[in-house]
Amino acid sequence: MDGSVLLGEQEELARPILLTSRTERFITDSDKEIGVVENNATRTAAGRVEPAQDQVPASDPSDPVAKEECMVDVVFPGRVTKEGCCRFVCEILKCVLYQRQQLPMTYDQLVYHQKQQQAEEIVAWRPLRAAGEWDWRKCHRTLQAVEEVLTHLEILFSLSLVPRVLLMLGGSVLLPKELYELNMEDVSLGTGDCSLRTSVCLRQLFRALFVADILPDARPVRLMTTTVMALAHRDCGVTGFCPKMNFRVPVRVKKQVIRLSCDRSVARAMLEHPSDWADYVWFQAPVNIKGFCK
Repeated sequence: MDGSVLLGEQEELARPILLTSRTERFITDSDKEIGVVENNATRTAAGRVEPAQDQVPASDPSDPVAKEECMVDVVFPGRVTKEGCCRFVCEILKCVLYQRQQLPMTYDQLVYHQKQQQAEEIVAWRPLRAAGEWDWRKCHRTLQAVEEVLTHLEILFSLSLVPRVLLMLGGSVLLPKELYELNMEDVSLGTGDCSLRTSVCLRQLFRALFVADILPDARPVRLMTTTVMALAHRDCGVTGFCPKMNFRVPVRVKKQVIRLSCDRSVARAMLEHPSDWADYVWFQAPVNIKGFCK
């Protein structure tokens, strides 16, 4: 067979997994244990993600301004833990903040550099702030808000099932500029050794996200406020989160949906979920996250 033909085939196979400089930081080199990834969106020649053809729109079709939604399906080859679901949400929140240019670097890198800056100030006995350097007070406020939201999410997941989480950037709660939904209604929960390792699931999840390219970072984005909403049981007893009984998911904004599920043929002995989620209401995180740049 012609060597140029083989080379062309190899380049074609490698093309879908090329990543940008911002996205490549989230994928590890070791992916031997990654399970099945199903992408329910189709890519066009321009690299966009088109809505799944078999997906029934959640919005009212009679609404002339209702927007379409893009969806990425990730099917885990087994059960996951409730703590793992919380980790998925937290890591996606960090990723969205970085990819949508609300943080100048990843959250974990910012935490590390902030600790270094604080140590240098203690040694010098005075604040170190030269021209062109970051305003570390603003950075501290942003990191403190992110940490508070992450902590409250962990508490909420420990008290109730959380089938859906919304990340809303800019605008208002009624009409945000950007809307990302993490749907975990079809996730099969397990405990202990009967569940998949969270690290393996995270690699699978982020590889699916970046191949689908639902978090583009090419265009400049202005700083916005990020609001987190979570669906939980109305009587879970969580404090901090504010219940929003009359909240409805906005339909006049294009929604990016990340739908997680488990392979039912593998996860037979799953924990039962409510059939209609009738006793679940939306809760709003106690603080909003304001974007920060250099």
